[in-house]
Amino acid sequence: MIASVRAALFADRKRPGVWSIGATWLGLALAFGLGIPYVVYQAISGDPEQAGSAEELLAVVLPDQLVPTGIGLFPLFGGAIVVILGALVIGNEFRWGTLHLIFTQRPRRAQVLGGHAVALVLIALALVVATFVAMAGLTALLATVEGRDITWPGPGALAGAVGAGWLICAAHASLGFLLAVVFRNTATAIAVGLVWTLVIENAVSGLALVLAPFEVVQKILLAPSSGALAGALGARSQFEGGTPGVVAASNWWLPVVVLLGYVILSIGGALWVAGRRDVG
Repeated sequence: MIASVRAALFADRKRPGVWSIGATWLGLALAFGLGIPYVVYQAISGDPEQAGSAEELLAVVLPDQLVPTGIGLFPLFGGAIVVILGALVIGNEFRWGTLHLIFTQRPRRAQVLGGHAVALVLIALALVVATFVAMAGLTALLATVEGRDITWPGPGALAGAVGAGWLICAAHASLGFLLAVVFRNTATAIAVGLVWTLVIENAVSGLALVLAPFEVVQKILLAPSSGALAGALGARSQFEGGTPGVVAASNWWLPVVVLLGYVILSIGGALWVAGRRDVG
């Protein structure tokens, strides 16, 4: 199994698409999480009537708000990006015919796909860590420019945010992974994954605001559970002027259970499908 993980990591490290997706996400996170709020702050800071709003915007981009600002980006923006990543790392293996050859050799199918799944989860962790490191550097720079004190969140809060971001990304990436195995096609997996997470789940969430039965369904969906976990860690919901995709939550354990369920069921489902059909 270790050899399969190492081989998968080596292959993923050589894929330009993986690096492109990672760079795209980091750019989006810095732009939407910090850049745009700071630009708006600069635009309204000279207006005395907007002084309160300006201070609120500045507070968002300072180091002490790194946890809520950072984790609030993952439910909507990060989730969509890593669905693509999950489909890419295994879908291209079908497109290039690599798995047709590997499955006829000694390694078992579960071992090969399991190695790719573990590698994908590790890449998701690296992406989350890189996101918080990049955001920390930019928040420190903005605080210095504005002459504000640099106060960091506690180690426990940062570790919790990284863990939550990792779980959100792992759940979305696992869904993309499953869809790529089911369809044996990268483009179809990406299309279905994005439609599901960005369209269907958002539609159900909208219906849950007016129809009580949909509230139960909403609690077991991927995107709303990700938003609830971010809300439980302090990110402001979209109804409070926060990031789209974040929802208010009274506890953290339910979204954690749901997201873990997505990781286990998606990866397990991919292994089951691959093991019970013709080669490739």
